[in-house]
Amino acid sequence: MSRTSPNVCARAAALLAAVLLAGASGPSTAQTRRPDQDRARDAVREGSLAPLSQVLATIASRTPGEQLDTRFGETVDGRPVYLITWRTSDNRVVVFVADARTGRILEQRGG
Repeated sequence: MSRTSPNVCARAAALLAAVLLAGASGPSTAQTRRPDQDRARDAVREGSLAPLSQVLATIASRTPGEQLDTRFGETVDGRPVYLITWRTSDNRVVVFVADARTGRILEQRGG
């Protein structure tokens, strides 16, 4: 994995923390539809974002397991990112931060 500037990683980590905290107190994602999903889907159709399926395939090829949750958001500097919560085949939980434009994994936390 290539190195990312500390600023981008710090901003992605802050976004990840905010998303995880917000999700912890909110309704189940299976029961609600999030506007971020609609924005991401529209942007993929327009060709400005990488399909989530591409990002998930990259993760699965490197880290066998299953997707638990995915969020779409932006870093403080406006970079669109996918935040993918993943359970590895040995039951560790890892959060991947992926650049939504390119599909490149920017960061991996946990596990």
